[in-house]
Amino acid sequence: MPVLPTSQAFLEQSALLLQAYPETTRITTKYHYPTERRAEKHKRQRSQAKKPSETESTPSTPIAAFVLKTYNPSTGICLKYQTNKLQEVGRLVTGLGKLAAGADVASLGLSGAGPVDVEMVDVNEDGTQANVNANATATANAGAKSKGKKKGGKGKR
Repeated sequence: MPVLPTSQAFLEQSALLLQAYPETTRITTKYHYPTERRAEKHKRQRSQAKKPSETESTPSTPIAAFVLKTYNPSTGICLKYQTNKLQEVGRLVTGLGKLAAGADVASLGLSGAGPVDVEMVDVNEDGTQANVNANATATANAGAKSKGKKKGGKGKR
């Protein structure tokens, strides 16, 4: 089972899998927050009390993990992604929810599937293309003519 390196790659691959097999593909999530058992905690405290510590170490907080899987049982394809970033979790869940609801890949804004940049041109009322350079020159000349007095502020006090 491949673990994908980025959330973007996971969303793209999951989108392709959901488009290819929309009826049988499953999306699963798992959240894990590690806890320490009493025996392990007691054992750690005893070992720290026995050895002299030169530097006081702050107790590390356990890191939670969020695991997403997209699985298709008929083909055996399983995609996995794991993260511990809260903002990424929200974005992933929202994106996968839209995909599962039937949204197309282009609506998610994934790379390579978005709208293509189109050059914008000015058009006259009769449908012919206007002279763009003339408008740009007129705007530049208008800005150069109006040199007003600079307004002063309060400044430092």
